[in-house]
This record gives sequence, C-alpha cells and structure tokens, in this order.
Amino acid sequence: MTVHMIPIPPYEVLEAETISRDDYAEAYKEGYGRTVRFLAANGAPLELAEEVAQAAWVRGWERLGQLRQVQALGYWINTIARNILRNSYRLRQSSTELLESTLVSNPLESEGLDAQRVFAWCSDGERVLLERYYLEGFTSQELAGEMGLSAVGVRVRLLRLKRDLLDRYPMAAAEMAA
Repeated sequence: MTVHMIPIPPYEVLEAETISRDDYAEAYKEGYGRTVRFLAANGAPLELAEEVAQAAWVRGWERLGQLRQVQALGYWINTIARNILRNSYRLRQSSTELLESTLVSNPLESEGLDAQRVFAWCSDGERVLLERYYLEGFTSQELAGEMGLSAVGVRVRLLRLKRDLLDRYPMAAAEMAA
C-alpha cells in the first residue's frame, strides 16, 4: 500500500491591519454612543454604561495591535465593553458578599445587625470611607479623587478595613450584647 503525501500550504500568519490615530478618533466619535447604547441595552445604568464605554475605547486604543480587521472595530470594542461590564458586576457582587460575610459571621445575627453600629467602632476616616462606598454607592474611582489616592489604593484600604473589622467586631458585638 502506497501513501501519497499531499503538501500542505504554509500557514499564513494574520497580520493586524493598521489604523491611524485620526481614523481611530473618528471611529470613537461615531462609535462611542453606539457602545453606550449597547451597554444600556444589556442592562447597565446610563452612568455606568458611559464609564465602561469610555474604558473600552481606551483599552481598544491600547491594544490596537490585536485588531485583525479594521472593519470589525465597533464589534471588537463592544466585546471589550461587555467584558469590562461583566467584570464590574462581578467585582461589585463579590465586594458586597465580602462585606456581608465580614460583618455577619452568624447568619442568624443578620436580621438585627445594623451597619451603622459596626461603623461606630471605626475611626472617623474609616467610617466615612465605608459609608460612602457601601451605603451611598460611591465607586472606588470617585473616592480616589476625594482622598487623593488611586482607585486601587481605595480598594486596598477597603480590604484592610474589612479585615480589621473581622478582628474588632467580635469584641464590639460582645460589648453591645452586655
């Protein structure tokens, strides 16, 4: 039995098409509103949709070398925006769950737990940060501007505060019960 070898053509490496800065700026002007509408249609509040759309267009510019077809720019940016939106929701959900698990070690205590009582055991600066983030709904980016920190710095500070509350709250709960 004879096996005939069929030559395989060489694999073509896809090269990214280039787009000029001016063309990208023009695409941004035309596509930003579409991206906002796309995010709003997927359930994002308008303010969040605008913030995520802006971030997606910035990320698109930063990673422009990964774009394979210029004609797909809008679709590509909306995909980036959808992923940023998902990550935003995941982060918010996990931070809310983390706060609940930090403040309530026993689920039966949750009905009587008042966040203000827990925050009373914090310093003034800590209390303001926790209230603004968890009760008033400020984002870490908004708080960063007020506090002169980066958004990452605010999130790190919040994480440390939650850890401290775990250490402090059992003593505070015992004092409140007495």
